Amino acid sequence: MNIDEKIKKAINMCNFGKYVDPKFTNIYPFTTEYINAYIDMFDLKDKTLLTVGSSGDQIFNAALNGCKDITMIDICPFVKEYYYLKLAAIMLMDKEEYLRFFCYRDYHKLFINNSKAFLDSNFYKLLAYLDELNPEVSYFWSELLKHFKGKYIRKTLFKRDEYNVNMVSEMNRYLESESYYKLLREKLNDVNVNFIYDDIFNISIDYHFDNIFLSNVAAYYKIDEFKVLFDKCVQALNDNGKMLVSYLYDTDFDTEYVQGEDEIYNLPLVFKTLSNELKLYPFIGNNGLRYKDIRFKDSVLTYKKVKKI
Repeated sequence: MNIDEKIKKAINMCNFGKYVDPKFTNIYPFTTEYINAYIDMFDLKDKTLLTVGSSGDQIFNAALNGCKDITMIDICPFVKEYYYLKLAAIMLMDKEEYLRFFCYRDYHKLFINNSKAFLDSNFYKLLAYLDELNPEVSYFWSELLKHFKGKYIRKTLFKRDEYNVNMVSEMNRYLESESYYKLLREKLNDVNVNFIYDDIFNISIDYHFDNIFLSNVAAYYKIDEFKVLFDKCVQALNDNGKMLVSYLYDTDFDTEYVQGEDEIYNLPLVFKTLSNELKLYPFIGNNGLRYKDIRFKDSVLTYKKVKKI
């Protein structure tokens, strides 16, 4: 999809003012994963990473942890454009300005949305910088702003699945403090980021990676179907490489599977079908952050490719 086709698609989505495309295509404004809880489970320093996630937050958190070469693949066609918009903001804004620009829903209090999200005056400041950073991306956002106000773009082109600013800051290490935010700004100068717009199921993975993050892709497939992707990713892992097989919401060792739920939550079936070498790591999850209750756990399923001797 070339840039003019992307612009046409984005304008059509905004014109409808609602979610008319398949479930994957709108942009996630921020991650819905508690990345800060699991990022240290992976050796990212000077390593390579293949990841999904249209918010771009997987890239920023990995870069902060020293990852130097990142490939982002997602079926959302606007991942590259949103990443560069966030990158420009990180370079030009302090942390609070960044959050004020990008956060919208329940910005600081329940049911109180942010009236300054994607404020046009700030948007145009970013575009001036983007024009030097990536003219094609600047062109994309400039064309949208010819048709719509920034706030309207924020409301229509993005998914509504969004936590408030306090949770967003806790879930992302790069937003945890001003010092981490500034450190990320420095590290991004040394990071190589590549983008693939496609369904990860449909592509052949031609390179090998030290780490792979699959987010919660598995939730959208039966386990037998997901095994095809899992096996493909295992082949694409370097020896001693590690994969985030799936992020699991509201799940720990004691969570019982309820018939009808996504099969990735049926842990006995998952271990039997995918690999008995999978590991489950629970931690205080999103609802634990929201309600300040350590009983609410999320987990990640991981796999490490151990070199065969």
